[in-house]
Amino acid sequence: MDIERIKKEVCEAIDKVRSKKPLIEQITNYVTINDCANVTLSIGASPVMADGEKEVEEMTSIADALVLNFGIIDVQPLETIVKAGVTANKKNIPVVFDPVGMGSIKYRSEAVLELLEKVHMDVIKGNASEIMSLAGVKTKTKGVDSNEDSLEAIDSAVKIANKYRCVCAVTGSVDIITDGRSVVKIYNESDILSYITGTGCMIASLIASFLGAGASPLISAIAGVLAMSISGELAIKREEIEKNGIGTYRVDVMNNIYHFSPEIVKRNAKIDLEKREYKYSMYLITDEASCLGKDLYKSVEESIKGGANLVQLREKNVSTREFFERAVKLKEICHKHNVPLIINDRIDIALAIDADGVHLGQSDMPIELAKKIIGHQKIVGISAGNMKEAISAQESGADYIGVGAVFNTDTKKDADYVSKELLCEMTSNLHIPVLAIGGIKLDNLDYLRATDIEGICVISDILKNTDCKKRTEDLIGKFRNEI
Repeated sequence: MDIERIKKEVCEAIDKVRSKKPLIEQITNYVTINDCANVTLSIGASPVMADGEKEVEEMTSIADALVLNFGIIDVQPLETIVKAGVTANKKNIPVVFDPVGMGSIKYRSEAVLELLEKVHMDVIKGNASEIMSLAGVKTKTKGVDSNEDSLEAIDSAVKIANKYRCVCAVTGSVDIITDGRSVVKIYNESDILSYITGTGCMIASLIASFLGAGASPLISAIAGVLAMSISGELAIKREEIEKNGIGTYRVDVMNNIYHFSPEIVKRNAKIDLEKREYKYSMYLITDEASCLGKDLYKSVEESIKGGANLVQLREKNVSTREFFERAVKLKEICHKHNVPLIINDRIDIALAIDADGVHLGQSDMPIELAKKIIGHQKIVGISAGNMKEAISAQESGADYIGVGAVFNTDTKKDADYVSKELLCEMTSNLHIPVLAIGGIKLDNLDYLRATDIEGICVISDILKNTDCKKRTEDLIGKFRNEI
């Protein structure tokens, strides 16, 4: 992902939303509900503001995207908001969440956290104070407005994106959008945009409009923020000359959103991009035979100490009871070090020990069904050997793709091999992380350097080594191009 690709995909998203005219269900702030409906229409989508307890489930089921806004939480009962979000998750309908007032008072903060326990969000959008509070940082707020600079919230936004497996958008003088791997800064701004009530609520509606048209969460968030920030920036030019006041400026902003186009993006977008390492870049897969007599649990823990940030329990030739017992022991080790444990294939074992997720093969249970069973808060990864399988996995809601085998591997002798060209094609065309697997060793990592993969999955090269910690450290260093 680079800046030119971002602009290209934003332009494509604008055309998609005007062509598809997606239906956007919105449970939003009553103060801004009319503007949210109008801005949805202006960008080319179709709004529906159905927030009644008896209708919200059915309406959400037929929508293309859902907006949840905590503007007036008592008027819109939390139970109704949860019902809409859970329905969207079950139907694989993308959700945009605006945690209005997070950190301002105890009730709102507790309600936000309760909702995030029950509903998976595709995009969380807020001001700097809200996002920093959600990340656990003490902040100063003024009602539902922010007293913090958006640039101070970058690390908090990355933390939120990683914790909730979503895109996090921070609005401010410089807008920040991140999926935890790419940090996008948008420098289009207008000093008086903050004098219009509800621009943040409207941005959530814009983001959802792009999501509903099929754009990725990252591109949707960038497009939604750009639509508002560029429109505000263009409107200020007339205000500076004619001095009409805030009423005319407000109308101009809405008109500019109506005229928002690929050409306007190409001429006006001011974007910067920073890359961050994927949170599961060093992925350890277990295989007791590869330990060559060493203790499996000690070997795994030493690898974690060396930097392994995700562990998959994969033992093909043990009984269900043995698999379960290993899962229990490994979960204790992993969680002691704040590292997720996922289970290969066995959803029953994942449920039994409350693991952090599952990894599925192409012949295993469909992703959609797996997510219904284990819940949308859990990690679901999948193996893919070609673009068709990878695209299908992404569309079904997979969190990452494991692609391989890249090299010859003793742990899966019947594996088909994938080319470097396929790895490059996947990293260029998928918006979810692509991890390489199969025979990966310290001495062949250079082969992967130009592919832009975001992580490596390793078994034998760590577990067969006499010093699992040191080998993990060396693999990470070489993957980062540090050694």
